[in-house]
Amino acid sequence: MDIKDYIELIHSFSKTDFELHGGGNSICFRLQEERDFVFPKEFQEYIVRYAPAHSQYLDGVGNPIDLYSARRLSWVMNGYNYNPVDNQPIPGWDKTWFLFADEGADPIIVDLAESNRNSKVYRAMHGVGGWDFRSIADSIGQFLLCASALHHALSGIVGKDVLVDDGCGFNLHERSASWLFPFFRQYADKYYTDWLAVFDNS
Repeated sequence: MDIKDYIELIHSFSKTDFELHGGGNSICFRLQEERDFVFPKEFQEYIVRYAPAHSQYLDGVGNPIDLYSARRLSWVMNGYNYNPVDNQPIPGWDKTWFLFADEGADPIIVDLAESNRNSKVYRAMHGVGGWDFRSIADSIGQFLLCASALHHALSGIVGKDVLVDDGCGFNLHERSASWLFPFFRQYADKYYTDWLAVFDNS
C-alpha cells in the first residue's frame, strides 16, 4: 500500500481531513532548498498532498498526537535541536531526524538518511537524557492509519466512557475494541503491541 491507499482507507471510517489546501509544492521545495536535501519520496508526497492545513490533534490514551501543519514544518525544531531561550543548538539531535508530529512532547520523526521509497516513523520519549528512537510504523501512511484508527476508536464509536478502568484492568470499551483490535491485527502488523499494549483486553 502507498500513502494514497492508506488515506483512502482512513476516509472509509473517519472524517479526518489530511488534504493540504494549497502551498504543498512550495513548502516542500523550500524545505529541501534550505538544506540542499532531497526528501524521500513518501515524505515529499505527504508534505505536498496530505499534511494538514492546520495542526491536527488525534486522540490517544493520555496525550493526543499533534500532527503538525505543513507550514509548521521546519529544520529549526524548538526544544529538540534548538533552544530558543539562549538561541543555541541542542546537542544530540541528528541532522537527518525530521520532526513532523509529537505526542505530549515525545518527538515523532522520519529519518531522512533512509533512502527507501517509504519513510519509517519513529518515536522517542523526551526528558530521559537522550533520544532512543524506536519505529512505530513502516511508512507515513501506516502511521497515519494507526493514529487515525485509534482516534476513531476513542472518540467516534462509543463517545464518553470508552475507557474502562476497573477490577478487570484498563480496557477499551467492548464496542470500540471489537472494531479496533481486528483492524490493527490486519494493518498494524508487527506494531500492534506498540500501539495497543496499554489495553489489558488487547
